[in-house]
Amino acid sequence: MNLDLVNNLWNDLKENQFVQNFIKELSNHLEKNLTHNTEISGVDNIWNNLLADNLEIGDKKIISKYKDEMLMERANILQNHALKTKNKGEMYYIYDIDTDEKNTYNLCICEPNKSHEVITKKIEDLPESTSLGSVLRKQGEDFILGKEDTEVIENQINNMIKEKIREQDQYLDSKRIEEHIYEVDEKYSGRIWLYDLSNKVGEGIEGIEEIEFPKNLYETAKKGDKFIYRNGEYQKYE
Repeated sequence: MNLDLVNNLWNDLKENQFVQNFIKELSNHLEKNLTHNTEISGVDNIWNNLLADNLEIGDKKIISKYKDEMLMERANILQNHALKTKNKGEMYYIYDIDTDEKNTYNLCICEPNKSHEVITKKIEDLPESTSLGSVLRKQGEDFILGKEDTEVIENQINNMIKEKIREQDQYLDSKRIEEHIYEVDEKYSGRIWLYDLSNKVGEGIEGIEEIEFPKNLYETAKKGDKFIYRNGEYQKYE
């Protein structure tokens, strides 16, 4: 195609008001989402679904022990903030999309005496710009979006998550012990449960949820197989 013709077509498009409006709206949308999805030390500064069955945050698998701790810490963060800001009204947190009712959010009431009671609300009945991770306040019969509260809670939760990931890394490193022998119990989704046969705890044998197991060994590993941790890696134990 002739280059002058291409340039003329492009200039015509740029002058078209509809195209200009579209480009403007697209630019605003991208700017908003890129800002909201900024990465901070390996953890996206966004809402994280801590209830996911096979929880991963960024590229990091989260083991059951630390998933439970994250959920508990999140509850504490919400309750503490609700108590500090009681003058703003009863506080709600959108933590999930309801699976039984279409276009509906699950909200927990962030009050100690309510024990995180859950209510469901249609998305269309909530303030504009409300999303997962939003903090809402009940004023009369209406819900008000707490933008400042949402930002404070988001930062606190994501800082907590980063700390828990660091703790998990240290915990797993402490369980990978040179020359210890491990027996496979079960595996799924890249996770494998091992018994440390060399480290008895009380009357039993310690179990470990391992998320950094060599892929080639994982694919063929079955219940009862034994591995030894040697030279900083798992190896098949004969």
